[in-house]
Amino acid sequence: MWAVLWGAGLAQAQVRVVAAADLQYALTEIARAFEAKNPGIKVSLSFGSSGKFYTQLVQGLEADLYFSAERLYPELLEKKGLAEAGTRRPYAIGRMVIWLDRKLGLEPSPEALKDPRITRLAIANPVHAPYGRAAVTLLEHYGLLRRRADAPLPGLKKPFPNLSWEEIPWERLSQGVEAYWDATPLRQGKPRFEFVYGENISHTAQLALSATQAGILALSLAVHESLSRPGVYWLAPLGSHLALEQDYVILKGRKRPEVMAFYTFVGNPEARRIFQRYGFLLPGE
Repeated sequence: MWAVLWGAGLAQAQVRVVAAADLQYALTEIARAFEAKNPGIKVSLSFGSSGKFYTQLVQGLEADLYFSAERLYPELLEKKGLAEAGTRRPYAIGRMVIWLDRKLGLEPSPEALKDPRITRLAIANPVHAPYGRAAVTLLEHYGLLRRRADAPLPGLKKPFPNLSWEEIPWERLSQGVEAYWDATPLRQGKPRFEFVYGENISHTAQLALSATQAGILALSLAVHESLSRPGVYWLAPLGSHLALEQDYVILKGRKRPEVMAFYTFVGNPEARRIFQRYGFLLPGE
């Protein structure tokens, strides 16, 4: 009886994590490795858009740890006093790929997106998803999108075409990419062309598989067999898009022993090897 009660007590120790969707496979594997070494602790994972989770956390979402696909949102939580001071840390650097369905028979590259058969392109919604912002900047870098001089963004201190990637008010781009960028290079020679927006990068991968045959995705998802078997991908060079420097942080009032244990485990060599296996770069590399 005591053994049963003791086991049940251990099972009640839970760490609630909200995380960017590019961590769907890597962080799940890290959590299972942690649980194997700490059988009294359960790590509960929820994956989604970094921006949407940020908004929900500000509104009172209950969670212990937040893993973002960029630095901005954890920094904002710190400034609002919603994160434990001194716990924001980098854990990985995300990589971007152009993914194409193998059935197209194309060599994946930015130039391949001009192929007349690619009439729909899946990207994460740049309003709230860091990978969507990186996708737009990647297309801009390779001349496939050009900023509109008449973009409807009143109140800016300087013209929208002159803003750096970091200065763009992404949360205000609610009318869709083509309201702010000219997609003529992607449209030429095609009967039609449109962007299809995923709510997060995992949803974007699902859209690429089921609806568009092409997408700008996270390498951490593209290496998984669910995408690597039906598709091929081109790895974007670092510097060709908005940097995906990813931080995690303990949320305010959540610095319990089990939370600290998982927080620390994420930075150990075993977890770092898992991140690397899914294509992430490590801070300092």
